[in-house]
Amino acid sequence: MIFYYGTKATNLKTGQIINVDCPNCNTNVSMIYSVFGKYAHLYLIPLFPIKKLTFAECNSCRKTFEQVELPSQIQQKLQREKEKNRVTTPIWMFSGLFVVAAIVGMAFYSSHQTDLDTANFIKNPKLGDVYFLDSDQGHYTTMKVNQISKDSINVFLNEMEIDQKTSIYEIDIDENYKKQYIISKKDMLKLYNEKKIYEIKRD
Repeated sequence: MIFYYGTKATNLKTGQIINVDCPNCNTNVSMIYSVFGKYAHLYLIPLFPIKKLTFAECNSCRKTFEQVELPSQIQQKLQREKEKNRVTTPIWMFSGLFVVAAIVGMAFYSSHQTDLDTANFIKNPKLGDVYFLDSDQGHYTTMKVNQISKDSINVFLNEMEIDQKTSIYEIDIDENYKKQYIISKKDMLKLYNEKKIYEIKRD
């Protein structure tokens, strides 16, 4: 996957300082200054602000200076002007962080809800429930509830295993469930408490 990441700048404030001597043309002039906010972006979505840059342009010779390039006297005058007309960072520059926070929050909520559902389903099994199993040594498989009695559960064990937890749905297909086993509800609960059963899917 290619991530389109970079930086951009936008004009936050434009103003004027007067009665200064341009270091380029040595003329007593006014200068137009602009404050730019530089920010990082991903796929053109602003992530977070990086810094502010200030430039000033001579009204006579049109030479543009970055604030640090100007004589200290002009820098001080420019700084006072900026402090008087304080420039704040716009909220939209944090848009990407808000989006990331929302995604993380949704993922956390979804994971928490899945844990709550699994804790409930293990105590109240139903026909068709699919149990996701950690079968040790980095492999995962499933079993499907076929019958339920007072003390035990009859399940079909998946004949396939997979080494990626996130891809376990790929093996959850009917033709993989052939061998039947009877497991006591007590042992099933033990598998859950030992984290061998880590999720239960119920349609």
